[in-house]
Order: sequence, then structure tokens, then C-alpha cells
Amino acid sequence: MEPRSTFEELDIRAAERRLERALEADDPTAWVLEYTEDAVFDGGGEHAVVGRESLLAMASSMRPLRMVSIRPLRTEGHGDLAVVWAQASWVSGDPGSEPTTVNVRGLIVWRRDADGTWRVAMEHIS
Repeated sequence: MEPRSTFEELDIRAAERRLERALEADDPTAWVLEYTEDAVFDGGGEHAVVGRESLLAMASSMRPLRMVSIRPLRTEGHGDLAVVWAQASWVSGDPGSEPTTVNVRGLIVWRRDADGTWRVAMEHIS
């Protein structure tokens, strides 16, 4: 497949901001649309979550997230693919409960869809 256009790191930064907002949305499943149909999410557990259907099931069981931050450490990309090594953090917890701050490091593989939108194709966090 020929790249549709050149890779621009600023486009990835914009996609990261979009993902942060979706993760903080009132709709706990809003972030799933920021992932490709065949996305793979590996949170370090026994099994990776594969595909939007499985991501929707996971999202439905998640606690609300606040103060989501994705901080890129290194970005490499070419054409319609980019990989970001990043640190991320968020605060989770139901209203009225003791909040939990989570800090992770991981890799996010972004793929530009046919409509030009960058979406997460693979994510591994630890």
C-alpha cells in the first residue's frame, strides 16, 4: 500500500489529545472509536484485548477516568504508520471513592485510516 501523504508528527500529537479527551468523556466507551476496528490492546494481563467489540466490553467495565495525560518520549513514523513510546497517567475512581493515580509507560502504534484519521492500531502498557 502506498502512503497517502507524508507522516507529520503534529498529526500524532493531535490524535493523542483527541484520545485523552475521549478517555475523559462522560461516555465510558467514547475512546473505543479512537482505535481501529482490529486494534489490539495489551495492558500486561493474561490476554490482550482484540477488536472494537472486545474493547467496548472492556470500556463498559472501566471506572471513570480524569486528568488523562499522554506524554510522548519518542515518535517514529512513515507514511500511514507511527509508533510512539510514551508515559501516560490518569486518575480513576467512582465519585465519592478514594481516587487512584495510575502511571504507565508503553508503546502506541497509530495507523492512518482511509478517511485520514489517525487511530490506535496497537497499544501495550506496563
